[in-house]
Amino acid sequence: MHLLGAMDFHQTFHLADLGVVFFLVVLEALLSGDNALVLAIMVRHLPRETQRRALFYGLGGAMVFRLIAILAASQVILLWWLQAIGGAYLLALPIRNFMTRSHRGAKPGGKGFWPTVIAVEVADIAFALDSVLAGVAMIRSLDKLWVVYAGAVIGALLMRFAAGLFIKLMARYPTLDHVAYLLVGWVGVKMAFMAGHNAGIALPASVPAIPEMPALVFWFVMAGIAILGGWFALRAPQEVTPETLEAAELVEEAEPLQIGDSESSGVDEGPRG
Repeated sequence: MHLLGAMDFHQTFHLADLGVVFFLVVLEALLSGDNALVLAIMVRHLPRETQRRALFYGLGGAMVFRLIAILAASQVILLWWLQAIGGAYLLALPIRNFMTRSHRGAKPGGKGFWPTVIAVEVADIAFALDSVLAGVAMIRSLDKLWVVYAGAVIGALLMRFAAGLFIKLMARYPTLDHVAYLLVGWVGVKMAFMAGHNAGIALPASVPAIPEMPALVFWFVMAGIAILGGWFALRAPQEVTPETLEAAELVEEAEPLQIGDSESSGVDEGPRG
């Protein structure tokens, strides 16, 4: 199946689509703080200037992998088994978050510069999947692909230029992290229903007819999670730890870094002793 042919470039717009884009941007804003904190943890064993370089590549990779992922978004919409895999992946994220209560296993290590950069880019792939799969679950047909693109691109820009701010926000109101992953999990439930419905159409002899989740049910639960979760989060502010402030500062320093600056700073291949 040819990707460009599948997309057909025929897109439609309704005013309600802006609400979906807004939701994706809010979700991306919440997740970007968590994602950027993961990257900051992964590079903090390096010398300070080298940290900036590694994080610069990591934040840049977040944009690149999102662009790659959105090019494959049309295939997820067309193939029910990809929807099933995507739904399972989105459901697994909040389960892991609540069971481990850690930042996806991110740990500073004793690796050199380039091995650290490679590890950061692998993490970026997972972050891109989060973003694009959530967007795909929110639309029903190829003529709304622009919604996925808009959410992913705006999310990538947030990750690139405002991640430090969101690290501080999530540290101040840590319950927002759980709210974000609950939203992701509920989107995964919607995608699972989508996969079952489309599997019933593609394999009518093997799969019983499964209805799609009603939009009213989806948005009612989504609003409930966002409103109640946000209320609980704002009621329990926490002190921002020095470690978190350091991570946010590191991300903010990496944001305006230019390639020319990184080349002039040199590369220290060894870990910080």
